[in-house]
Amino acid sequence: MADKEKDRQDTMEAIDPDEYKKFLEGKNDKEDELEEAPIIVKSTRHIELQKERELKEETKKETAANAHTAANEVFEWLESILMAVVVIVLVFTFIIRVNTVDGTSMEPTLSGGQKLLVTDLFYTPDYNDIVIIQAARLDGGKPIVKRIIGLPGDKIKIDFTEGIVYRNGKALEIKSEGHVLYEDGHAINTLTTNNIEMISGEEYTVPEESYFVLGDNRNNSTDSRKISAVGFVNKDYIAGRAIFSIFPFNKFGFMN
Repeated sequence: MADKEKDRQDTMEAIDPDEYKKFLEGKNDKEDELEEAPIIVKSTRHIELQKERELKEETKKETAANAHTAANEVFEWLESILMAVVVIVLVFTFIIRVNTVDGTSMEPTLSGGQKLLVTDLFYTPDYNDIVIIQAARLDGGKPIVKRIIGLPGDKIKIDFTEGIVYRNGKALEIKSEGHVLYEDGHAINTLTTNNIEMISGEEYTVPEESYFVLGDNRNNSTDSRKISAVGFVNKDYIAGRAIFSIFPFNKFGFMN
């Protein structure tokens, strides 16, 4: 023990007192600096909040853009519908009309109640066309549906005994397929044996700008054979050609 105490005293004597004082003061200063230094806590919460705000802003902008796009699509859709309606109205007012067949005079081709699309756009009447006629002397101008048999200048003669129609001296071809009778390529109900007001075998010339018409139901049709009511039809009384059947659906399609 005496030796250890002696060694401590020797060590203390070896240390310069001034230097030791400076050492203690420097140590205290460092401890004060450590105590006074602020504690910095590193956090990423503010970054997360900023990202959330940015995401909300982007979502708002995207929602607004989507709403604007949807509104534009709805507007364009409504505009297209409106234009389509206008076009349909114009077409059915000035180009195409719907006519309803009244009666049985065009059987078997057409039936009563059948609805037809009719147009006179760039139309020039021709053989076998089915036309709508405003018959001025028939039922107060009631529209009738007939088939054109003779054009202006044609000579029409009908042998009511044989039921044969002649045009310019040539008989219209008659043939039977199955249970259907055809004349000049289109179906008729019966042969033409009902003369009405025409004279059998006499030749009639179709006047200029006029047409000779018959119904396909030859013995049950008021047509050009009834001279006092229909006769030769002036072109001004032809409202147009039937081009398409829209009802009933079993007869839906283009006219023959």
